Amino acid sequence: MRLSAFTVTESTPQLLIDIIKLYRPFQHDEADIKNSFETLLQNDSQTLFVAKFNDRHIGGLIMQNDATTLFLSCIAVRDITQQRGVGKYLVQRAIENAKSLGLESVTVVKTVQITAELSAFLIHLGFNEQASEFSFNC
Repeated sequence: MRLSAFTVTESTPQLLIDIIKLYRPFQHDEADIKNSFETLLQNDSQTLFVAKFNDRHIGGLIMQNDATTLFLSCIAVRDITQQRGVGKYLVQRAIENAKSLGLESVTVVKTVQITAELSAFLIHLGFNEQASEFSFNC
């Protein structure tokens, strides 16, 4: 099976199971993850973008854009599939999405979720670190 990345438009039972596994390290309460996921799917200003392999959702991030910038948040890859290019693939597809929309940049705002490992990963992908964000010029 091939790795793919796409925007989620509707929930499925398997997607919900996978999202809970994906975001459990960040938010331990499964009910909170489920509620956040359902709220996200109803929010027209944000989009859930996931990576899928062998019918399992193994990576995800949330995209939101304004007139010039695509903002990424909640970047996560299942721990058992890290170090295999999934995160790189997911972020690269998000950058391609930004380019196809004619946006100027992709930004990841620094929050408590931005670990030293994620910071190094973003810099490796070509993002420039600034005081409050990581930015990639399209």
